[in-house]
Amino acid sequence: MNPSRFFRTLSTLNRFQSLFVFILFVFVFITFCKKENSVSESNLEQGKYEPETKGKITKNLPQSKPNVIWIVIDSLRGDIIGNYNVTPNLDLFAKEGVTFKYHLVNAAWTRPSTLVFFTGKFASANPVNFWDYPTTKSEVEAFYRSEKKPLPKLLKGALYSTYMVGNNPFLTDKFGLGVDVGFDFLYDFSNYTEDTKKITKKTLEVIDEISSQENPFFLFLNYNDPHKPYTPPPGFTSRIQTKENLDERKLNYLGEVAFVDEELGKVFEIIKSKGLWDNSLILITADHGEVMHTSHAISPFTGTNTYYGHGQDLFLENIHVPLLIKLPNSKIQKAVQSMTRSIDLYPTILDYIGIPIPKSIHGLSLRPILEGLETTKRTYYGETRFTQGYGEGNEFLLQRSYRFHELGKFWQGSVGKEFYLYFDTRTDPNQEHPIRINQMESISELKLNATLEKKIQRFWKQIRSMEPKLPLYHLWINPSQTETEIQITIPNGIIRLAALPSTVAVEEKGKSVKLKSKEKVPFQISFEVYPDVSFPEFKVWMGTNQLTKSEILVGYFGVNLSACSKDCDLLYESQSFRPIINPHTKVHFWKEGGQKKSYENKQELGTDALDILKKQGYVQ
Repeated sequence: MNPSRFFRTLSTLNRFQSLFVFILFVFVFITFCKKENSVSESNLEQGKYEPETKGKITKNLPQSKPNVIWIVIDSLRGDIIGNYNVTPNLDLFAKEGVTFKYHLVNAAWTRPSTLVFFTGKFASANPVNFWDYPTTKSEVEAFYRSEKKPLPKLLKGALYSTYMVGNNPFLTDKFGLGVDVGFDFLYDFSNYTEDTKKITKKTLEVIDEISSQENPFFLFLNYNDPHKPYTPPPGFTSRIQTKENLDERKLNYLGEVAFVDEELGKVFEIIKSKGLWDNSLILITADHGEVMHTSHAISPFTGTNTYYGHGQDLFLENIHVPLLIKLPNSKIQKAVQSMTRSIDLYPTILDYIGIPIPKSIHGLSLRPILEGLETTKRTYYGETRFTQGYGEGNEFLLQRSYRFHELGKFWQGSVGKEFYLYFDTRTDPNQEHPIRINQMESISELKLNATLEKKIQRFWKQIRSMEPKLPLYHLWINPSQTETEIQITIPNGIIRLAALPSTVAVEEKGKSVKLKSKEKVPFQISFEVYPDVSFPEFKVWMGTNQLTKSEILVGYFGVNLSACSKDCDLLYESQSFRPIINPHTKVHFWKEGGQKKSYENKQELGTDALDILKKQGYVQ
């Protein structure tokens, strides 16, 4: 309709006729515009527009929450990107975003490190072991009960579509190697040969599929290269440029880095071509590094040959990895020199996409660092086989530890001496010359500088404060008028006495402890089983008479011990509450701090799982 003719006609009508015709015109005009717009959006969803046209149209559409693309390059050390001429695509990415120069992972092999990624907690905070490869049924079930908000599940609840593409057999529970953390779609290539190109191909397909979806997405892309065995395709080692004298293993390692970098170039290209780059939070990191210094070839903590391997210590070359981040709808470019940790990635993602950060996690968002609001320096705590570690800045204290051991073919239950290695990487960058402390109680014998001695002791206390507490056992005795003798025994581990009266004499013999006292008033003994792998048994004599089960009460409710003959662990529980003890009771025994973990692993891995572990160099 011609607008001028419409308004001339409108002027000849009376007031009510004019109003009716005007409303009718507005209704027809709005309907016509909505129809045009719906056609445009429909065509856009079907991909019928050229990229230029599509870009113009999408500018007028409301922005959704940012997409999250998390890329993990297995075994990539923190000193590789930008060196050796093997990472041109990653170099360009680093220049366009934020580079974290001193980023440390809190676990040193893939399964615990990945669970740190997805929980924001230290590895020991979840029930899945980081000692052996199999995950027992009880561990998997305990993880599902205790870990309600792994990152993929949390994002799914926020209407994100979640995808995993890569080689990480620990992110599914079908092989007996890991747990399902909740991806909507999981494409795992761990049982394929020459998986890198297959991973890229599937990633391109997934990105093509999700680029037309309205909901935001979370894509976790996990390349296994340059994990050993190092077998780069022909031609990639020729790209290496360095003055270092490289042995064959490092040449092939760097060749695999160059191979993955080239594949990532294809991924970056499709993210940009599909218009997803600007509104995506993109993180690139590694789950651990790789040991390449000859002084660490044999781990001082496990005694295992770990040269061109990982998981047997917490030296910097094992835990220092890259972290590159491109923020959504941001052009920020900077390099961060201060320490950051892998426990920080989970809360960082939630912070930038507007989801509340759970209070139960151990990490801190990196946003305050990026916005110049950080007021304190972050500290490091890490765990792996036989090792715990704490660090501040350039200084680290690593401890040989049995704290998280499990019974099985690698450990039969004996606990040896635990020692400590202190490093200052400003003066000892390769961590070759530590100060060794055989027993923290005798550190004064080393005649160290007083300030340094206090610092090492403080680091040791920090390790103790950050690890999960062991259950504490309490034995309350109401003695007779004769001497009391107590014998406590355990099948595995050692007994560590935590508290007892000065009038109690102690005799320790391996896995048993004898205590004698002539006390005539009630007294209490408290102890730990280290590590928490077996339940203690005890016997009590008052004079020459051994107390019967009917004379012993256990747990918070004071259940008579003779009431149970099998699987009685739960009866001993008292959580953090002290039982109400009847003054006529002779012995009351209770456990504070939760049930014993079901550590002993008799599970045999299936053929598929063993083939995967062999293919990836975990099992020889």
